[in-house]
Amino acid sequence: MNIAIIEDEERAVHQLKSLLPEIIPAANVVAVMDTVEDSVSWMRQGIIFLDIHLADGACFSIFEQCKVDVPVIFTTAYDQYAIKAFEVNSIDYLLKPVRKERLQQALDKFQRLNTSSQRAVPKQQLQLITREITKATSYKRHFLIPYKDRLIPVSADDFAFFEIKGGVVRGITFDKKYWLLEENLDELTDELCPGAFYRANRQFLVSRRAIKEIEYYFNGRFCLHLSPNPEEPVLVSKAKAGKFKEWMVG
Repeated sequence: MNIAIIEDEERAVHQLKSLLPEIIPAANVVAVMDTVEDSVSWMRQGIIFLDIHLADGACFSIFEQCKVDVPVIFTTAYDQYAIKAFEVNSIDYLLKPVRKERLQQALDKFQRLNTSSQRAVPKQQLQLITREITKATSYKRHFLIPYKDRLIPVSADDFAFFEIKGGVVRGITFDKKYWLLEENLDELTDELCPGAFYRANRQFLVSRRAIKEIEYYFNGRFCLHLSPNPEEPVLVSKAKAGKFKEWMVG
């Protein structure tokens, strides 16, 4: 089976490449792309795993620029695009981090549809999937942050980590800007997508995308190396180390 992965997160690409052979030994990843531009020029027979947010924009513009006849499985950390995804030849919609069981279900569905005359998702099934996605996930995606006499809109995706500094919660973005937030760290942990952010300890809530390396530390702990780097080490306790590893691999 030929498979194309259209994804701008290296970690997500690695995860799919690791899981696919476990489910389908004949899986052959023939292309990996991270932009709309490259994807438009590459549409062949097989199946496509498609992230909704790509390096140069939303993936839906691919479908506006060319006809896509191959089946698509969408992967994303958010649920707000579920309806639109199923309108453009999608056979499933996987929330990140992708679990092996859900990937198996999506590929089984592809194989069933591929051996029948029906390629589209039945309306009743679409409604059921959409209800499940909406019920399961409703996370904060945008902030309006007070700054002097203004409100600054900042996307949740822009934050590398949140920390408590001097009793105040700060959000640090990937471009190294510091924002003071009104929410406490417990509230942010509940409000943000658990697949995208992890509460490392009482002081830090970190983005999966910011974690560049995990160092074995004293007494069975982990030390997380982030980009950008915080001023203090980000430690995961021995008690949480196992769950953290499970979260990292999805």
